[in-house]
Order: sequence, then structure tokens, then C-alpha cells
Amino acid sequence: MTRKQWIVLGAIAALIVVPVGLKLARKDAGKMVDIEQVSLRALAPTVLASGSLTYESQVTLAPEVTGRVTEILVEEGDQVKREQLLMRLDPRAPRAAIEQSEAQVRQARLSIERRQVDFDTLVARTKRFEALRAQGMVDINSLEELVSARNLAEVDLRTSREQLSQALAQLRQAQEQLAKTEIRSPLDGKVTAIYVKVGQTAVPSFSGIAGSILIDVADTASIDAEIHVDETDIARVRVGAQARVVPAAFPDKTLTGTVDQVAIAPRQQPGQNKSYPVRIRLTNTQGVTFHPGMSCRAEVLTGSLVDEKVLAVPVQALRYEDNPDKSSKSEKSIASVFIFDGGRAIKRAVSTGTADDTYIAVTTGLKEGDQVVVGPAKTLLFLLDGEKVGLNVKAELAAKK
Repeated sequence: MTRKQWIVLGAIAALIVVPVGLKLARKDAGKMVDIEQVSLRALAPTVLASGSLTYESQVTLAPEVTGRVTEILVEEGDQVKREQLLMRLDPRAPRAAIEQSEAQVRQARLSIERRQVDFDTLVARTKRFEALRAQGMVDINSLEELVSARNLAEVDLRTSREQLSQALAQLRQAQEQLAKTEIRSPLDGKVTAIYVKVGQTAVPSFSGIAGSILIDVADTASIDAEIHVDETDIARVRVGAQARVVPAAFPDKTLTGTVDQVAIAPRQQPGQNKSYPVRIRLTNTQGVTFHPGMSCRAEVLTGSLVDEKVLAVPVQALRYEDNPDKSSKSEKSIASVFIFDGGRAIKRAVSTGTADDTYIAVTTGLKEGDQVVVGPAKTLLFLLDGEKVGLNVKAELAAKK
């Protein structure tokens, strides 16, 4: 056999023998696991929720009078100022009402003038009759009839004055109705939506029919996030808490902010749990191409993010088992971890504390530097106390460090 043939046979043998040897070595080492050292960490417990982005101040303008849209003076995206005219409705009906009220005012004033003349005449006649009565020149019945007529004339005069007040009130009401045909911006901002067209009838209504909503104006200087926190988590959310928000349209962009409002009353959709609206005031929104209603997910800090550190392990390292002690004063479940010690997995009971999305504090049962088994998840699920284990390559390198 030639030298070249020996070299080929040696290479083939190496390809067969080396993998088998490694497999046997791993089998002898037991299950392969990943580990992580117990260390001091600053935990930041959070609540996760989803919602949407919105402007801090946004107003939906609805008609207060019925009328046909005659003019729309802005377009979506236009910047507007406070009290700027945005839209006009047909003013003919309110103007007709104003003319009618003005006529009633004039008629009421004429009535007052006539009643005043009648009253002044009767007052003068009454004074003359009283003087004549004192001289015995007229009888008492004539004087009493005149006094009665004077009193009735005074009542008629007051009635006319009340009718004038009523006519003036109706005139003011008609003028207000005319003013409501002009739709003006309540704030400085941007037109974000227009719901009607010229010729369409605006109708005051709460039923959401066509024409019941005219236009949206928003203050685009600042952006908020409105999220819906489940009732099981809302007790941990407080005003002023820090939050991180990630818009669905910008998964690589994290916006920061603080909780500005926490609703007192819940909202509930059919078939869903109760949730509480929470508004987050965002701070770093520069460069974000924003559209109202964009979906987002938020992470609200529910604990105090301080420099104080605690012993912590990865959440996936914990295993929970039913507590055999069924007394009411005992915990319903017992937490434990596996320690990598001398090539074996040693089960150890622990007590836990505050947690965030990645790590959980361990108050008893571990010390800094202990090596806990963190995976793989399937291996960890069926691992037994004292079972022989080996380290995966990455875990072995981490252990050497």
C-alpha cells in the first residue's frame, strides 16, 4: 500500500473516530447545560402594555347647529392658529331667526312706549281725583276705579318690559346660532383630519352618523402614548413613573417618557379583561414621523431604579414546585435553582424578591459567584438533583472567565 493511500485511510479514520470519541466524552459528562454566575444587579421591575401614539392635545370639532357645509378653508396637514376660521355652514336659517328676533324686540319696545304713556296718564288723573276727593267733589267709587286702572296699567308696563327681555334673549340666542355656523380652531396646531365635504349636511348628534363630526385639530408640538394596562398590573403603575415606548412603525426606536395620567375607571371590551388607560408624556420624539393612532408597546417602570444592587439570577433559572406543606400560612409553591458544582447539578431552594423582565432577586439560598444552570430550557425542565452534567462550549468559556 502506498504512502498516499495510508494518508487517505488515516483521514477517513479521523473523521469517524473523532466525532464518536467526542460524543462518548459528552455522554460520559452527562447532560450539557448552560450556566451563569450569581451576581449583584440593579433590577428595574416593569409592567408591559400596548396602546397607540396620540397628540398631547387633540380636539374633535362637532357641529352645534344643523346646516349645509358651504365652505372649507383648510386642508389636512395645514397649520392653524387659535380662533382661525376653518369651515362655514349655511347661515341663512340663523340670519332669518335674527331678523325675526329683531322685529320682536322692536315690537316689544313700541309696546313699552304705549304702556308707559297709558300709565303716566292714569297716574296724573289719579292725582287730580285724589285732590278733588279731598274737596268732596268726586265720590269714592270713581277714585277707586281710577286707582285700579292705574295699577293694571303698571302691571301691563312690567309685562311689556319682560316681553322685551325675552325678545332680547331670543335675539342673543339667534346671534349665537349664527356664530356657530363658523367653525374656528380652539387651539394652535395642525389639522389632522376633515370628515365632511362641501355640500354635506352637518348634524349635531351623538350617534356617530355622517356629518356629526367635522374636523380634528391637534397640538403637534408634543406626542403622548396612551396604553391600556391590565387590572392585575394597574396598582403598580403610578404618575411620574419612567417608561419606554417602542412604536410598531419604528421597532429600532425607543422613546422615553413619564406617566402623566392613570385612569380611575376601567374600560372593558366584550370578551376581554378590564384595562385602565394610562397616558405617557414622551420626551425624545424628534425625528419621529408621527401619525395619530400608531400602535406601540410600552414598558413602565414600577419600582425604584436606584444604584443599590441585589443578588439576582436569570428568570429562566427558577423552577417552581408545589409546596407539600398545605397549611394556609405556607407558600403555595417553592422556588429552587440548580447549582453547577463539581460536574453535577445540585438542587437548592431559594427565596425570591423583586424581578424585572430578565432577572429576579434572590434573598436566600445563594451567594455571589455561585454558578446556576440557566438552560437549555428542555434540559433544565427534566434535570434531577445530583445528576451529572457538562458545560456547553459557551458556558465553559464563561466559567473559566
